[in-house]
Amino acid sequence: MNKSVFMILILLIAFGFFTKMESEDRIKNVSEQSQVDVYNEKVRIELSPIRIFDEGDLLEISIEDVGKYHGGVCLCLTIAFKSIQFAISQLWQDETPKRGDFKIISACPTPGSRDCFEFITRVITRGKSNDFKLELPQGTDIENMISDNFTFLFIRKSTGDSIRIRPKEGIFPDGFFRLRNFVKYGKTATKEDEDDFWAIKRELEHKFMTLPAKEIFVFER
Repeated sequence: MNKSVFMILILLIAFGFFTKMESEDRIKNVSEQSQVDVYNEKVRIELSPIRIFDEGDLLEISIEDVGKYHGGVCLCLTIAFKSIQFAISQLWQDETPKRGDFKIISACPTPGSRDCFEFITRVITRGKSNDFKLELPQGTDIENMISDNFTFLFIRKSTGDSIRIRPKEGIFPDGFFRLRNFVKYGKTATKEDEDDFWAIKRELEHKFMTLPAKEIFVFER
């Protein structure tokens, strides 16, 4: 065997070895992500549904129901679902609310939060009512968000009682919103930026799904 043939064989063997390793890593990553998805799916199913009256009919609305309406369960939808669930526990306590008894003032411009409130309460499309308002913090919009965008004011119309809910300081890691704006609306995000953003986003979604409301929200009555 001459030297050139020998070198070609060595290169082919090395290529096959590293290709096998890369494939195994890819399979491992897919497997790990599948486990995360399965776990998050289990957590979603275990979240208590929201019970609400619609003109005398008692509805039970799960986060999965809202996800089907929106097109998936995302972080903004999860935060909105958990916040309205907490608001009901504080404003109605042991009572079951009626859809028409809600007024909501939201600082969040995302479709996920809006669709969540609409699907549960019909607060946006209910006749010509002014029961839903969007009031953004100064200097923010859907492409430039901050933690304060996840502030929601829920009002029980029949009593006038209200509660303002927002995430606790430190729930969102430093730089998360800059990374979000860069990845979702920038043009030069790297693969590493994207991987970091989606990993943090999954972790936040898990927190808002699993932790007790009083551990993730601050509220004012």
